[in-house]
Amino acid sequence: MWKRRGGMLVYLAVLETEQEKTKFEQLYLTYRQTMFYVANSVLHDTQLAEDAVHQAFLRIMDHMGNISKIECPQTKSFVVIIVKNIAINLYNRRKKQAVLSFDELADWSVERIASPGNEIESREEYDCLIELIGQMPESYRSVLLLKYDNGYSTAEIASMLNLTEENVKKRIQRARKKLEQILDTEGVNI
Repeated sequence: MWKRRGGMLVYLAVLETEQEKTKFEQLYLTYRQTMFYVANSVLHDTQLAEDAVHQAFLRIMDHMGNISKIECPQTKSFVVIIVKNIAINLYNRRKKQAVLSFDELADWSVERIASPGNEIESREEYDCLIELIGQMPESYRSVLLLKYDNGYSTAEIASMLNLTEENVKKRIQRARKKLEQILDTEGVNI
């Protein structure tokens, strides 16, 4: 279990106002164990998982203004996406592979997402959409969550995932097209 309590002091020293420090402390205490679990499930290495969580908190600090409520599905999905992407990058660097097998990440499920451009009529349609998005590659799933569930701009997503804005736009476009294909293949009308 990730227990670097002294590590929080390093983060708090960087923040300027008491309000920022309190908000970050709440975020840290609420999500650090979840973030460690997510990172460790990707990396299967305690030290690397701790590094991923540390890097994630540094990246999250840059976007604290975008977090309105600490304990809500959007914030949870935001911190999970950030730590997961960092963990995947560490995994890829460690294994020197170009692509990570997403089979290893299959146990992670999307908690909620708004349909891009469509209204979801019923709980059954919503559940079906969640299941289908869960089948998508992580790179697509992440940008859809950040864009449509959390409402971040392309520039903010690019900054969070350490990508160019053009790359984010292309991923969103491809993710939406892939989701449409999946919906057509499955014969689902949402």
